[in-house]
Amino acid sequence: MALTRRHAILITVFVAAAALLGYLRDPPWLLSTTSGLRPWETDADGTRFRWMGGHASVFVPSSARAVELPVRTTFNAPGDWPITVTVAIDDRMSDRIVLSDGEWRSMRLRLPPPGGRKVRRLDIRLDRTRDDNYGAAIGELRIR
Repeated sequence: MALTRRHAILITVFVAAAALLGYLRDPPWLLSTTSGLRPWETDADGTRFRWMGGHASVFVPSSARAVELPVRTTFNAPGDWPITVTVAIDDRMSDRIVLSDGEWRSMRLRLPPPGGRKVRRLDIRLDRTRDDNYGAAIGELRIR
């Protein structure tokens, strides 16, 4: 009887652990999660954007075929160096752009075919930041 009860407990713990790991692999709240981004702001022309430091991450649905990422930075001081923006999708290099003025640029990222996950992580990295850890402004993603 004790051996059967022990087996039942072990099976229950194993099933609960497997269910928890399956849930944490693709949690439903992941699409609304970001890191490395400041709160939303609005330009004078109505453009919404968020400032990032040296590294930011966002998640997009894996069913998307492409993502358009608007990006810009500031050039407030004479002689400000250009900033290189690099984007990786699921830890694989996707695109790179050099920002040499304060205009918005659009990075068009083609996503690989959907895999076994429901989301893809986009890592946006800068080669440097400005004062107060401001690097680049990221506009609203356009998912296609």
